[in-house]
Amino acid sequence: MKVLTYNVRGLGGGERRAEVRRLVNEKQPMVLCLQESKWQVVTDAMIKNMWGDVPCDYSYCSSVGASGGLVTVWDTSRIVVWPSMNYGNVLVIKGKVILTSEEFMIFNVYAPCDMTAKRDLWNRLKTKVLNNNDVNVCVCGDFNSVRSVDERKGRGTVFRQAEVDMFNDFIETRLLIDMPICGRLFTWYKGDGVTMSRLDRFLLSDKWSVTWSNSIQVALQRGLSNHVPVMLSTEEANWGPRPLRMLKCWSDFPGYGDFVREQWGSFQCQGWGGHVLKEKLKMLKFRLKDWHKQHVQNLDSKILTVKDKMSTLDNKVELSALNEDELHEIRELSLNLHSMAKVQNSVNWQKSQINWLKEGDANSKFFTVLCPAGNVIIPLTWCWWTVHM
Repeated sequence: MKVLTYNVRGLGGGERRAEVRRLVNEKQPMVLCLQESKWQVVTDAMIKNMWGDVPCDYSYCSSVGASGGLVTVWDTSRIVVWPSMNYGNVLVIKGKVILTSEEFMIFNVYAPCDMTAKRDLWNRLKTKVLNNNDVNVCVCGDFNSVRSVDERKGRGTVFRQAEVDMFNDFIETRLLIDMPICGRLFTWYKGDGVTMSRLDRFLLSDKWSVTWSNSIQVALQRGLSNHVPVMLSTEEANWGPRPLRMLKCWSDFPGYGDFVREQWGSFQCQGWGGHVLKEKLKMLKFRLKDWHKQHVQNLDSKILTVKDKMSTLDNKVELSALNEDELHEIRELSLNLHSMAKVQNSVNWQKSQINWLKEGDANSKFFTVLCPAGNVIIPLTWCWWTVHM
């Protein structure tokens, strides 16, 4: 199960809706919670423009003029929602996961900035969460509050301890779990490169944390909004990113080591150490794909081109002497040919090992021979064992 929350700071522009659609296509959330839509009316066409062709339903809370507004969208092929409610700064959906029949309740929150209004909101939420402790509860969105001085940084920021205490009291009274955030420390950036806060988060009930014990929340890349999207992932089978693989022959290319060191040093990432390592490996993988295309792919045609050039020079030398440039060229061509042949052999060897691991034990026709005595088909591996033992 995946839930994505994002304060979009207005969906009036086509580029904002396109950004949300890219997020939906990439992350494929079951539930999307948007704050500050700045939409007074929401239509099916507007939602389809953001969600795409996947079947969905939605609920919304109208903006007041050009401020506020909440939208919650869900994938109807994976979850069923029966009631949806909105009151003030909260949009609530209650439903169940089709595959597992686990019931849940998701509160999409856009908290006001006024301290008195916040107090009223926290009190209302306390009651709502308490009345639904029999289901898995998730409270998410833009809370416009921090939990400690460490969650705010920069110049001109006002730290109100009373406001922090109110927010912490709401979380602790309802026994909500505030998980560590991965990816970055802050979720709101003023834009001056100095001022930032952690305003967006997921708060989970104890029951939710037991039902989906592998829940993590990850702050994603910042886009057009000054808030970052935050993803709650609760997949049952999460094996992490695909590993970075390489061909043995890469290290035989001159400059390969320098290329890797240069690219690694050029990557800029922020966050805790494990996240930085993962992101740098991911970026390095894409750079190595381009490098591989330039140096390793189409080796057969490259070798044929070198041979053609050498043949042209060989034909010429049979009739007349070569000049210095041509002598240098034929020496370079010969070195390149040997180098590429070595690489080609290395690539073929490594691929043959992979194919053997994948198919060698399948006892397929390709890996079998006909035994002369008795006309019996036996695995090729058995023949190797007979000959070498």
